[in-house]
Amino acid sequence: MMKPTHQTTSPLAILGCLALLAALAGCKAKPAPDSGFLDDPAKLTHDPNSPFARAWWNPAVNQQKYTRLYVAPVNTQYVMAQNLWERASEAQLSDADIRKSIESMGTYMHDAFKNAADRDPKHRLKVVDEPSGPDTLVLEMAIVQLVPSKAVLNALGFVTWIPAAVAIFGSTVTQSEDQGKGVIAFEARMRDGVTGEVVGMFADREHPPTALVDIKALNWWAPAKTVVDAWAKQFVDVLNNPGKKVPGSNAFELLVW
Repeated sequence: MMKPTHQTTSPLAILGCLALLAALAGCKAKPAPDSGFLDDPAKLTHDPNSPFARAWWNPAVNQQKYTRLYVAPVNTQYVMAQNLWERASEAQLSDADIRKSIESMGTYMHDAFKNAADRDPKHRLKVVDEPSGPDTLVLEMAIVQLVPSKAVLNALGFVTWIPAAVAIFGSTVTQSEDQGKGVIAFEARMRDGVTGEVVGMFADREHPPTALVDIKALNWWAPAKTVVDAWAKQFVDVLNNPGKKVPGSNAFELLVW
């Protein structure tokens, strides 16, 4: 009688599987610490209906009364200090280059939110150029953390699992939310266009979605743009569906160009 054979799994293969599972774990990060951009962040709480990590809306204000939207330039002065791991992709760049790149992401975010409202099929919100007036909601946002993709690690990741394991190790020992593909966080407040009163706030922090073929990861900030685009759409969905559940970001993409 034949004896049963037992196949042994090498430690390297086990580590490779663990790295892959970790990479597919999703893009939701822990909430970012308050940056100082919001005057009263204690009002923010977890809302199961919101796609954002923390949110607040003044219950005395009718959200549906707003039909016009002004998107203010995105503030990039609150970007959190990065640790050595998070600066790993910036070693060859000057502070001026980093600041220019962060400001470029702020411009991208501003345009993404304007375009999401402008191109919304429901056309409930008219995008306006003045931050005042009746029925106008003024959106003010700040990027409070922006960590670049580890481009070299991701490039090697097409042929080996080792960079994924290195990325996970690096983010763990430095207690960073970045796992090699970067991380982005923002805070936002909404004001009434007549009174200037803050009527709502929200904040979120995300990892870019994992992809089987991720060409975006080869560009410095490109993976974070996927998160920004999702935030912009979610913001419009929230305003279109007050009180209803709006799903959060996808954790996985089949193909990213």
